[in-house]
This record gives sequence, C-alpha cells and structure tokens, in this order.
Amino acid sequence: MDLRKIKDIIKTIENSSLVEFEYQDDDFHLILKKKEAFVSENIITQGNLPQAVPQATQVSEQNKIKEPAEEEKVDKDLIEIKSPMVATFYRAPSPTSAPYVEVGDEVKKGDVLCILEAMKIMNELEAEFPCKIEKILVDNAQKVEYDQPLFLVKKLG
Repeated sequence: MDLRKIKDIIKTIENSSLVEFEYQDDDFHLILKKKEAFVSENIITQGNLPQAVPQATQVSEQNKIKEPAEEEKVDKDLIEIKSPMVATFYRAPSPTSAPYVEVGDEVKKGDVLCILEAMKIMNELEAEFPCKIEKILVDNAQKVEYDQPLFLVKKLG
C-alpha cells in the first residue's frame, strides 16, 4: 500500500464517526485508533468491537445551572477582587492561624487579604483600596485560576 492511500484512509477515518479502523492483507497491517478508543474503564469488548458503557453522572448542587429567578441579586456597589495568577488560595498564614479577613471586616489599603501559593512561593494579596469584605468566593486551599474572583468587596470612603 502506498503512502498516498494511507493518508487518504487517515483523512477518511478522521472525518468519520469511526473510533477504530483495522486493515490487513498479506503484506500490510494497519490499525488506526482515535482518542475515544482509549477510554479505559468504560470499555467492554465484545468480539473485536469495543462498546462504551454508559455511566450515570451525578451533578452536585453547586454545579447545577441556576434558573434566572434563582440568581442572586448582586449589589451594583460590589467590586470583585480577582486572582492575579493561577495558584492555591489560603485564607490564613498557617493552618492554625486565624484567617486574614472575614466577611464584614473593613480593611485598609495594603492589608493582606489572603496568600496565593504558586510554585511553592507564597504571595500575599493586598487590598488596593480601603474596603469592606462582603463575600469570600473561594474555599481555603482551593485551586484558583488567573482572573478568578476571590472576594466581593464594597469600597469605603
């Protein structure tokens, strides 16, 4: 089989719903598998054809999509303080220490709000303006993404 025919077969399989393709003749043996063919636990083999086993999925209460009527009404005066990096969020300097801030606390410019650990480096996130903590949006030791909201605050003064 020449290279051009092999490339044509690959393109055909890529654009099809087939997950696995096998061809064999006296001189040549070709097996093509898409990523979907490598689903480990959910495959039962019947003869030579793998078939996926459907699995029930549970949706936690947190991950459900809220209906518009359920959505919380957000105060227009609230400002999001967002993560400047991908990191792990810590509310306190150590597991036995009190958190830097609690809901209802008023903080001054420069006060530490939390620690963001990235690559074993502890980075203190400081308030950029005087504010009151209205809501803490992430849990202690939770992984956070760049630009993810961490706090909702109301600017003071």
